[in-house]
Amino acid sequence: MIKVMKNINIINALITNIINNLMHGVWFYSLVLEFKHSRKKTAAISAAAVVLTQAVMMVLSVCMRAQNWFQGAQFVILLYLCGYLASMLIFGGAYVFFMSGSEPAKSLFTVSTYYSFWTLIYLAISMATHSFAGAGDWAVWGLRLVLNLGPLFLYKRLLKQKLMRMYKEIRIGYRTAAAVSSFAFFVMTVVIFYNQSVKRHDLLHMAMIFLASSMMLIIHIQLFYYIVQQDYGSRLKQMELHEKYLRTQISSYEQMEQSARQTRHDFRHHNMVVAEYAREKDYEAILTYLQEYEAREEEKFDGDFCRNHVVNSLLCAYVSMAGREGVEVSVDVRLGETTEISDYDLVTILANILENAVNACKREAGNRRLELSLQQKSGKLVFVCKNTCTAEVLFKNGIPCSRERIGVGIRSVLMSAEKYDGSANFIVADGMFISQVILNNMTVKKIRGGGRNEC
Repeated sequence: MIKVMKNINIINALITNIINNLMHGVWFYSLVLEFKHSRKKTAAISAAAVVLTQAVMMVLSVCMRAQNWFQGAQFVILLYLCGYLASMLIFGGAYVFFMSGSEPAKSLFTVSTYYSFWTLIYLAISMATHSFAGAGDWAVWGLRLVLNLGPLFLYKRLLKQKLMRMYKEIRIGYRTAAAVSSFAFFVMTVVIFYNQSVKRHDLLHMAMIFLASSMMLIIHIQLFYYIVQQDYGSRLKQMELHEKYLRTQISSYEQMEQSARQTRHDFRHHNMVVAEYAREKDYEAILTYLQEYEAREEEKFDGDFCRNHVVNSLLCAYVSMAGREGVEVSVDVRLGETTEISDYDLVTILANILENAVNACKREAGNRRLELSLQQKSGKLVFVCKNTCTAEVLFKNGIPCSRERIGVGIRSVLMSAEKYDGSANFIVADGMFISQVILNNMTVKKIRGGGRNEC
């Protein structure tokens, strides 16, 4: 009779585990917000994770029973613990590395948040049915289905689209959030085992469980708030950068207006000189004077790099800034219309890279050089910036960083490039720091204006 009861408990534990794995498979497929593969292939990977986890559980069950390692409740608890760890590793690994197209930190945050939520469901079922370690019955199975499918329905109807927008728009702050969320999941796991070890569930015990669960919910609410605030800080820095650019542009307009006023004021005097030469019939002097006048006027507009007003103004501002610092500048711009790229993103990419380049040149001694190239090639916008660099530059995964932290400006460049299915690469070669940004999916127009400038 005892042997029959043990077998029943083991079978019940395995059935509960099957339900858990099926729910994990459905949940993890639904949690993919940025697909790495097609939906069909992603569903197949999720199903494979279900099968693999269940196979591991069956093998462990057979091996432990064959070796007679544990008996009765201890066997079921060990089986539960193995299933707990197996599902965490298999499903978590499948999601982070094979299902989600998001960066690992973002995917890990999603996994840890889900498992923290799942421990809350498990704890609620354990408290309501006085069960543990997967040894369930019809009541436990029913609660697992209801408490999984209900929130899953609400998630898909109310939250998924909002989270998807957040994932696409906000791309920073996930590493810290993932670390804190993983710690919260670990704490909730400890709470589950603590709940099992306490046989008397008095009012104090219930209060502790309630407070621990509330803490987990509050932590994750704060984590989402933290991510939003991190994004707000990044956007604020970009707004400050754009404000700085606009102020420089206004100053440039004022200089142009002042130059135009001076030209209008002096035009009468130039006419008097030409008229005097004409009266004297000194035509050679007239030609010489007009050639000198034309050369002087061209000097006033030597910053006309291209017909794209935003790019031209930005280049004028930073080329002038570099010139004032004694930096030798070479500019080669062959740019037409960029109707599919917003001016905001153009400023974000160019201003961040140019500002870093000019600031780097300021810190250099001796000859300093800045080379800029901006061209359209086969529907791609290619921007290359080279600046003198003799100092050591730290890289992390191919991205320059300061004290092992990627700066906000570089993150903004990467995010803007990603919006246009592009790429950003950074290297140091032959004493030059080289930044290259390529943007795709552009409307190619006829190139007007532009060319090479040396200053």
